[in-house]
Parts: sequence; C-alpha cells; structure tokens
Amino acid sequence: MTSISEPQVAPQTAAEVPERMPRAVRLGLTLALALLMMGALYLVAVRGEALLVDLSTLGQRLWCF
Repeated sequence: MTSISEPQVAPQTAAEVPERMPRAVRLGLTLALALLMMGALYLVAVRGEALLVDLSTLGQRLWCF
C-alpha cells in the first residue's frame, strides 16, 4: 500500500530549439521565388492581352463537351 507523500516533480529539461533552414538555402529559395515572380510580371506586362486570349481559347476547348 502506498502512502501519500510529497508530490514528485519531473526533472526540468530545456525545450529543444527546432533546427532552422540554413541561411544559404533560405537565400536561394527566396531568390528563386523572386526571379519567378519577376518573370511572371514581365510576361503580364509584355504579353498581357495575348495571355488572356490564350487562356480564353484554352478554357473554351477544355470545357466544350
């Protein structure tokens, strides 16, 4: 039979800090995303109307049953 004694406290352990993405990888991904967005903006600026016509044609062909 157990008796009531002082409550036992779990030993305190420091919370582990999650590992972060290396700076070079983060920089590379950021630059790749920025380059992709700049390319998209360039295409919209230069060929905006043609892109809309192409999307319209694709939509008509895709949903024409």
